[in-house]
Amino acid sequence: MPLHQYSLDDSLNASERLQVSYKLAAISSFSVGAISYAIAWISGHWGAVVALSAPSTIVVYLFSARLTELYLWRLPISRFLLGITIPNVNGVWNGKVETRRRDGQQVGGNAGVMAIKQTWSTLGVAFETDRTYSHSIGGFMTREAAHLILTIEYIANVKELHKDDLNVQAHKGTCWYRIRMTDDGCNLNEIDVPYYTDHRETGVIKLTKK
Repeated sequence: MPLHQYSLDDSLNASERLQVSYKLAAISSFSVGAISYAIAWISGHWGAVVALSAPSTIVVYLFSARLTELYLWRLPISRFLLGITIPNVNGVWNGKVETRRRDGQQVGGNAGVMAIKQTWSTLGVAFETDRTYSHSIGGFMTREAAHLILTIEYIANVKELHKDDLNVQAHKGTCWYRIRMTDDGCNLNEIDVPYYTDHRETGVIKLTKK
């Protein structure tokens, strides 16, 4: 699925990524400096080692930043040492859709699979039913009391077999994941996701973790 950047507000430390980048730069500089000093002291080639230390620091920083972006941000020890607090909402859920059309008619029974793929700074959400396929185009995280609120803007497309079905329409919309926070992180077992479309339809997707 396509991934895009997502933003945070101050309730989730909006400057966290900048702060962690400074820490990674400091760690990279210290590590390369210590190793360079040891190599120069053993070999006696001080000039060559010092000349290579600057580009080596850049390489180590870029590698550690990429590793943090993809993997380290999820590990408890890395989160503690680097001060990472961004919630991890990766997962796959079974979803049941209940829709209220703009004429007030209640429509239910449509079901599908929801997936969220998240890195430290990017996010992607996909929801597939037997008739439609949706994917996110923007995201925003905030915290309200004991809940994480993930706001997603998405596009829904109709599958080819149902292009002529007047009851199914391509649309854009916004949905809100209200996720309970615990001392251990996010409770992702069951999530209710209200949504609103540009066709003025409203509804809720009830998610159950697979």
